[in-house]
Amino acid sequence: MKIEEYLCGLTKKMCNYYLLNPTEENFGKIIETWSDNFSMIGTGKHEVYTSFEDAVNGIAGNQTEASQIKFEILDEWYQAVMLREDAALVYGGIWVRELMPKEGEALIEMDTRFSIIYVCDEEGNWKMVHLHHSMPYFDQGQDEFYPKALSVKVREAMELVELFKKRSEMDLMTGVYNHESFQKRIEEQLKKGKKLNLYILDLDNFKNVNDTYGHSAGDELLKYLAKLLQKYFKEDGIIGRIGGDEFAMCDFKASGSEESGKRLMALWDEYREGSAKILNGNYSGFSIGIAANEDEKLTYRQLFRRADQAVYQAKNIGKDRYVWYMEK
Repeated sequence: MKIEEYLCGLTKKMCNYYLLNPTEENFGKIIETWSDNFSMIGTGKHEVYTSFEDAVNGIAGNQTEASQIKFEILDEWYQAVMLREDAALVYGGIWVRELMPKEGEALIEMDTRFSIIYVCDEEGNWKMVHLHHSMPYFDQGQDEFYPKALSVKVREAMELVELFKKRSEMDLMTGVYNHESFQKRIEEQLKKGKKLNLYILDLDNFKNVNDTYGHSAGDELLKYLAKLLQKYFKEDGIIGRIGGDEFAMCDFKASGSEESGKRLMALWDEYREGSAKILNGNYSGFSIGIAANEDEKLTYRQLFRRADQAVYQAKNIGKDRYVWYMEK
């Protein structure tokens, strides 16, 4: 018999002793194959045995547990490679499943892989000097590299946490910040002493849009407006949806009414064209109130209240326009 065949057979016998018939007698036969300087790395936490004595004590505990479970071997394979005349590597895998336990209990199933270094002593006996066995990561896919699989799943989990965090801050229909998140971000900027303009936009006669064209058309209009607001304010500002048909924006240029007016006119022109397509040729307008904190320190609530007063003034004097908050 070739040495490779002998060592594969010896390894198979020891594995069968360990898994299928873990008696005290068979445990003795297993350790008889170990060299005096035997070492082992296993699948358990901190399961590294650097001496014969450590391995005997560790495996004895495993055998006590194993004697309480009956396994069947579903598949096994062994391969041997000669490293030199007196040294060889045997590697392979064993797939075992617990024999049917009591009704209703879970089955145990293990797919173990191993590699063993054998060395032939002066008396011609082949002894194990090192054993390494492990079980694949349970989420590992076919042809998937284990460390990559684990790192990918960790990254996916982190991305999922970030996604949920982001979604909790966003208005899910329009993709802009919800009112709470919008307020939080404006307050952060005000604490830093940033000068900004706060805009409140309210769609004119939005209830009539829903009643006349349906809520699907109303939703499409809100999404289209949010898209335009991101186009005109996202680069240097913050956008939020603060109510059903109300949005709020800010910009950090705070450069006065002329530049803001140009930005809003461009927004109006594009919105007129797009809303007419959604509403079968009819135009839906909006009113805007603006407040600035250029020359005084204002809280978010104070700034919001001023912009809100300005938007109501715009509504009262004819709608479809913007109005700056004035003290008088």
